[in-house]
Parts: sequence; C-alpha cells; structure tokens
Amino acid sequence: MVSFSKTDNKDLPVLKALWLDCFDEEEKAADLFFERTMSFTHAYKAEENGELIAAVYLVDCTLNGRPAHYLCGAATRPDCRKRGVMSGLIEFALGDAKNRGDVFSVLFPADEGLYRFYSKLGYLAKCTARTRRLTRGDLGQTQKPDPGTPDTDALQIESLKNNFLFWNKDFISFAASYYGVYGVKTVCSKNALAIYSLEKRTATVYYSIYNDIKELKNLLSTIEADTYIITGTGANPLLADAKREICGMLRPLTNEEPPGEVFIGITLN
Repeated sequence: MVSFSKTDNKDLPVLKALWLDCFDEEEKAADLFFERTMSFTHAYKAEENGELIAAVYLVDCTLNGRPAHYLCGAATRPDCRKRGVMSGLIEFALGDAKNRGDVFSVLFPADEGLYRFYSKLGYLAKCTARTRRLTRGDLGQTQKPDPGTPDTDALQIESLKNNFLFWNKDFISFAASYYGVYGVKTVCSKNALAIYSLEKRTATVYYSIYNDIKELKNLLSTIEADTYIITGTGANPLLADAKREICGMLRPLTNEEPPGEVFIGITLN
C-alpha cells in the first residue's frame, strides 16, 4: 500500500538520488537545490513497503500578496509509474498547503503531455509571458550602470507590477547559482538584474527586474551581444506589444478568483 507524508532530513540522500534518476540534471545543480532551498520549500514523499518511490516539492512564494507556492521536482521511480502515485501525492501535498494557508498553486509543465496531466488535476493554463527579439540599436543611447547589489524585492514590485510570483531573495540568489551550473549568466547593477545565456552574440534574457526601463537597457548594453531575446511581462515597455504565450499553469486552492494572467518568472521544471 502506498502512503503519503512530508519528508524529513533522513530522506535527503534518497530524495537526491531520485531527482538525479528522474531528471537530466547535473549533480552540482541538485546539490544546490537541496542545500539552499529547503528552508522555504515543503517536500513530500510517497512510500511503499518502507521505500520512497516518489517526491514533489512546493517552493514558498506569494501571488498578489496571497500565500502561494511553486510546484516542482515531481518525480516517481521509473518502476512505479502509471499507477496514479504522483496524482495521489500531489493531492496530499496540496491539501497540506491549503491547510497551511496557501491560496494558489503554480507550476510550469515541461511539455504538452504534462500540461494535459496537470489539467486533469485542476490546473488552469493561466500563466503567460511575452517574448521579443531586439537589436542593440533598440536599446537606444545607454550609459554605464551604477555598480552595486540590487534590492530584488523592490525591483520585482517596481518592474513586474501585478499578477507575478514574488520570490524571496534567497530563491533568486539560488536560481542564479543553479542556472550558472548550465552556463547561464547573471548580470546586475544597483538598479537592475538579468539572467541570460549568450550564444553567437545573441543574449537570451530569461528573467529581468529593474527600477526603470532605462536601467535595464543600461545593464543589457554591458552584455557583448548584437541581438537580445527578452522574456517578461507586458509591464515591461520593451514587451508591451509582444505576443502573449502560455507559460505555466495555476490551480486555486480556495474559492478565491485566480488572476487572469500570471507571470512565473524564474522556474524550475
């Protein structure tokens, strides 16, 4: 019989082994997740005959000031799949989250099959993002950005405006290190931050926050690129007329009406 419960510290070695077995992940990246996010992440496990066979993680965040979480790392041991174990584990985890006060559950499925799977669990395709390709000339006249460490709380509020997942500083710092394992870079100034990859002088900017769009342009100009592919929200003037695309799902855990267009930002599949 399969049982569900929260994990504890003694489970960490098995949880990490399951993560590496189920995901195409560098061990260093997995280490970062388990070493730096557990203080604000709730982990759940499924066990059968005393063995851990599945796990899922809910990372604390807020959405429009309401308690929420980002669901990630849903992993089932290969020989235990297609038995409804993960569906049962997710329902158990969401029940605990609701009792804890969470209002929304948000996730980003890795492929279309997972979009269909999560829709059966009540998740709605209400998370979106906008993407636009710019040239260096589109940045206009820029100046050297002010050096310093950004206040990521203030920058999130200023640049993303409404209907976005608000991440704590520790998570943003972790995410920068996590993606760095895969060659993704982080550049920042006192007034802006961007996470990007660079290939053949094209910078793909996955996430950016700033106190003024001029500050973001100044920061991007420090990247040795000719082209910039920027993803974000319509609150970014550079993306206001860009096409909106589905980028994630949301499930209300109460009767509260969910926002119609939510931006996840930094994601872990």
